[in-house]
Amino acid sequence: MNIRNQLICAWSAIGFAVICLVGFLFANFIPPIAPSLSAEDVAAIYSENTLSMRFGILLIMSSAGFICSFAAALSMQMKRIEGDLVPVFTYTQLGAGCVTTLVFVFASVFWTGAAFRPDHDPELTRMLNDIGWITLLMTFAPFIIQNIALGLCILSDKQAEPIFPRWVGYYNLWVAVLFVPGGLLTFFKTGPFAWDGLFVWWVPFLVFFTWYIAMPFILMGAIKQQAQSEPAVAA
Repeated sequence: MNIRNQLICAWSAIGFAVICLVGFLFANFIPPIAPSLSAEDVAAIYSENTLSMRFGILLIMSSAGFICSFAAALSMQMKRIEGDLVPVFTYTQLGAGCVTTLVFVFASVFWTGAAFRPDHDPELTRMLNDIGWITLLMTFAPFIIQNIALGLCILSDKQAEPIFPRWVGYYNLWVAVLFVPGGLLTFFKTGPFAWDGLFVWWVPFLVFFTWYIAMPFILMGAIKQQAQSEPAVAA
């Protein structure tokens, strides 16, 4: 087991969070472009901020690849809990984490389409912008499956010295619950359940990035525990 490589992959989550957040700032996506805006207003935002939006969206897309390496590092430690015999939670978490990467990639593609030709029909710009935000925030399924798989795996650990603290399992289950309101954005253009509202954007946004900042350090603790228990392998 290569401890150094696992630590590198654990740190990649911090790389994702930092680069992605910088991308959102450059793209003027914090707060999101309101779904209640007219086509002309949305087109004006893309037209007036074209260069910074293109750069920011590029950063968001580029950061997404780090999600895969972090999911892989989590899987290595989850497999220590489940063992080699059908580690279903491990594979579920890894698969869901990789799909999360695609969510950010596809959302970025749609936003790039909106920014690529800022002089085209405002209705087309708004449609591409809409699809980008809907892709990012309504596709909550891989997020919650990843957290549920990780949470249940941690809570199933019966070892005398658990790989992860038990509270981390409950934490992941609560994170999963807080992503669910994202599905309600299809019904609202204003208010707390619109994609720029409290329960669809602000709460999931803070929970998501807090998770990607907190979990790497929790994961590194598990990796270092493995290094201490398997010194010959770690060396």
